[in-house]
Amino acid sequence: MLQQIKGILFDKDGTLMDFYSGWFPVGTQITDLLVEEVCLKDDPSTKASLLEAIGLHGDNIDPAGILAAGTTQEMSEAFVRILRDKQVNPEKLEHLEDWLTRKLHQLTLSNRHNLKPTADLHFLLGQLRRHGLKLGIATADDLESTEFFLELAGIADYFDFIGTSDCYEKKPSPCMLQAFCEVGSMSAEEVAVAGDTVTDIRFARNSAAGLAIGVLSGASGMSELQDADFVIPTVADIVQADGRFIWQND
Repeated sequence: MLQQIKGILFDKDGTLMDFYSGWFPVGTQITDLLVEEVCLKDDPSTKASLLEAIGLHGDNIDPAGILAAGTTQEMSEAFVRILRDKQVNPEKLEHLEDWLTRKLHQLTLSNRHNLKPTADLHFLLGQLRRHGLKLGIATADDLESTEFFLELAGIADYFDFIGTSDCYEKKPSPCMLQAFCEVGSMSAEEVAVAGDTVTDIRFARNSAAGLAIGVLSGASGMSELQDADFVIPTVADIVQADGRFIWQND
């Protein structure tokens, strides 16, 4: 029998924030800056290789790729492998992760007017709060960018817990969910995880979460999310038209 759900742990990109309005332009822009930084802007094959390395294929994003589900560190490591093959001066690659962190934040700021939520988050989060649910975020992004989005969307005050890859072991490790449980005085079985990638579903299973909720608002389709307990269009559908949660159907 399903235990009572007392908290929801949300992924950010593709779940709360529209992925294509945020990371798609940033992904292409960061590669433009990088090929210029390493003096390879006249070699179109380098940019193509860098985009492929982070899972950006033309207008398509690999739901299991680094841009969709990875960290800045993983992006840096992928870029370094490509640029070493291009025989870029090793000195230019020594502090690439730090450079990426700075530039990604600058690009996020410059693209802030394009960022869109996946739903009416004020309405949804307010509903969840009124039902007494604890709310948290578990994201592969870093804390600075995550807090920037939450402030931009005006939803920071709804959350009891913010888990980011620069502060906790990355998903699908159960570390972030365990920390959320400690903050909210809950057991793992009392937490629902909502996310748009296979990593989020694995995270829920590895953490022994009570529910894994897949959302179709990000980079993944139904086939990638088939192991979730529920798959819904957006997080807005966690609350049904009659006011009940999706797990209260039975």
